[in-house]
Amino acid sequence: MIKTIISILNKIILQFKKNNKDNYSGNFFLVRIKKEKGNIINLTKGNFKKTFIEISGYGNSIKSTNGLIEHSQIAISGQNNTLYIAENVKLRQANIIIRGSDCNITIGKSTTFGGVRIVNVGKENNVKIGKDCLFSDHIEIWASDTHSIFNSKNEKINKELPVYIGDKVWVGSRVTILKGTKINDGAIIGMGTIVSKDIPKKTISVGVPNKVIKENVHWSLEY
Repeated sequence: MIKTIISILNKIILQFKKNNKDNYSGNFFLVRIKKEKGNIINLTKGNFKKTFIEISGYGNSIKSTNGLIEHSQIAISGQNNTLYIAENVKLRQANIIIRGSDCNITIGKSTTFGGVRIVNVGKENNVKIGKDCLFSDHIEIWASDTHSIFNSKNEKINKELPVYIGDKVWVGSRVTILKGTKINDGAIIGMGTIVSKDIPKKTISVGVPNKVIKENVHWSLEY
């Protein structure tokens, strides 16, 4: 009963805070939002629990439809950055950071996370995650080093680079995925792997750095 009352109050508070382009529908429980004017949030038809969202700057947006976001933190700052979460995504224990301009994070339909940190900092950079992927816990996805490094000529030498993850990729616990990498459809990544180079489709990769140990495989949720 107490939880139901808190959920109703939470939703009422969010409705009062929204602007004309925001949309809040679904179930909300202990969700806090701190947002500057000129940004858009659409959280619809899903379950949103114990999550803090903070957006500063201008022209940034978040959209999540018919999914689950719980025990998570989302921070977006800068201009024209987007976070798009497709239908039926389950996002748990997530820490998502977007900072800069024209940076995007896209998560495909029916992808599930047990625990992840996704960092995209810079300009015109992208993290794209496909549909039907399965991510375990303590996973790191970095499309940037977050701070600049310069050579003796004052030239930046650690430019941010996109991360692409295809459809139906299975990522084990404590995996780190570094900038500039592409993980193709159906790949499996073993526990503790550091992904610093591309992974072919339907392969198993393990190690530091990642190395393909099996080819032509596929996986299923059934045991």
